[in-house]
Amino acid sequence: MDDLTQQGVLGHLMALERGSLVPKDPNQSKKLETLKVTAVTHRTKRDQLKRQVEEIKILKDQIKSGLPLDDDGGSAELQRSLLTAWRMQLKDLQRAHHLIGGYDVVECKEGRSVCVCFHTAFEGVYLDTYNMELDMTQTVQIARHNIPPSIPLERFAKQNLQKDFKAFLQTLSQNLNALAARRQQISLIKELVGSVEVMESNLLCNTLVLMCKAQGETSGVVLCTLQYRDLTHYLPRHVCIESEDKTLSESEQWKKNQMLFLESPAHTALLTMKRMGSIV
Repeated sequence: MDDLTQQGVLGHLMALERGSLVPKDPNQSKKLETLKVTAVTHRTKRDQLKRQVEEIKILKDQIKSGLPLDDDGGSAELQRSLLTAWRMQLKDLQRAHHLIGGYDVVECKEGRSVCVCFHTAFEGVYLDTYNMELDMTQTVQIARHNIPPSIPLERFAKQNLQKDFKAFLQTLSQNLNALAARRQQISLIKELVGSVEVMESNLLCNTLVLMCKAQGETSGVVLCTLQYRDLTHYLPRHVCIESEDKTLSESEQWKKNQMLFLESPAHTALLTMKRMGSIV
């Protein structure tokens, strides 16, 4: 009987239908009847869940396309229940996003619009907060916002706003957090590493040129160009080290310094370089 139990209730019943199992005693017969009832119950629940999943998909499609919901008795009541469950699930996701420093979503204007609040942080410090209101009356449209103009908001909206709302918010949150992190690194460089001068930066902070003064046997000025090609990250993808003294910029020590920039935030890399005696 243990082998049969491992095969599962449905497998057990299929074996009975083929006639490969013959009850040996009344107790075994009762157990098989119980298993049969259990199997029927599981099938019923499975079919109910399938129908609910299909109904939720239909409701989501209706909501996204702006079509009116059915208004006939039990069907309308079922739709309201499903929508309530869907909203509760969305609220759970909203709390999770808030806890990881993502964003908060709040319904306003009696459900006609949604307000999204994006929280940015870096190294455990909360930085700027950005807000956006979305009009939900027909199709989802951005009503107003204070997102920095350097963020390609229109491009993100064309890509995902209508078809994948969660992906749109996630992409925007990642870009805002990465921008805030790059800005904060520049502030920390000016605050913590006074001997390094920020020569160039732009609104996106995706290109950063630093002038460092090397010390040691081969002293001189070194330019470090950090290029952040992936705007969802706060670490550069490419670092260029330049100096009039080629032996300095191509030395083993400065090759290690180049790797420091690729593996750690800029201010942290510079403080390490200063502690190791690479820069003044």
